[in-house]
Amino acid sequence: MFLVRQLAVSGMTVDEFPFLLNRTRWSTRKEQSFEVDAILDGNTYTYRLVLEPFGDPPRARIAMESLQCDGTPLVIFKDREVQLFSDLRGPSVTYPFDADRSALATIAPRGDNLRLTRFKQWLSNVFCFRINPYGISGRADSEDLFPKLQLDNLASWYRHLIQSDQRQNFELLKSLRSVMDDFKFLELQPVGENVRVMIAEFGVDGAYTKYLLNELSEGQRCLLCLYTILHFLIEKGATVFIDEPDNFISLREIQPWLMAASDAVDEASSQLILISHHPEILDQWAPSFGMRFFREKGGITRAKSFVATEEGMALPPSELIARGWIS
Repeated sequence: MFLVRQLAVSGMTVDEFPFLLNRTRWSTRKEQSFEVDAILDGNTYTYRLVLEPFGDPPRARIAMESLQCDGTPLVIFKDREVQLFSDLRGPSVTYPFDADRSALATIAPRGDNLRLTRFKQWLSNVFCFRINPYGISGRADSEDLFPKLQLDNLASWYRHLIQSDQRQNFELLKSLRSVMDDFKFLELQPVGENVRVMIAEFGVDGAYTKYLLNELSEGQRCLLCLYTILHFLIEKGATVFIDEPDNFISLREIQPWLMAASDAVDEASSQLILISHHPEILDQWAPSFGMRFFREKGGITRAKSFVATEEGMALPPSELIARGWIS
């Protein structure tokens, strides 16, 4: 999903991703296919991206890119040619395009492509995270509009967020005070021309101490990331993927965030996808929303809804997995 967003929204080139190195070793198929389905405003959108190797030494390029709405094509990019369809069902427009970048990323909103624009708006509001607290320095040289995959630009992203939404920042600080002992405030302190560093303030009874972000523990940095995601993305209707959100965090710390995230998803009609092995997350969400990924005889990875066996219905999902009854 991160790949699709970076190509189709951010406009990054195919060469910026190591596709050929990440191909499945046992597969002889040269093409790599990615597909995303989204139901928006009652309409079903299907986006498909196919990559292929070419040249010597081989490089990746886009073999085909397409977007459909309820089976009706909106754009087709194939053989270095883009075919753009109008919502008004008039004649399509065709023009040449380079195969090293997404055609969808370059199409501007117009009055006759509202459905295509709707999909792009949704895709631009999809965020993927694999939080790495060791890479978070707290230095903000600019205001970043979007967070990075590992959130190493947390300070620069936060610098943008507090300028655009003070109300959500108030909620963030309120949450952090409830989950981090003696936490008081966050600030961006000037240290040079247009350079800020993120400072966390802690204290009791009027005695306050300020810490650089990289002086906090890994768990504290992860909590700061998770609650920033909660208040500035999930509560505002985004679709969010988080890989192992419970890393570096204790059960006592992850549970309040899970409850708050669950409430935010319901209230904001957002979507939250967690990849986790944590028993608390499994027991809370697997029975109703869990998806299990598995391989059949070393083949391709498949997804299946989580379903307990009859003899295991009385046990929580984490116990079923611990006993080996569900792999």
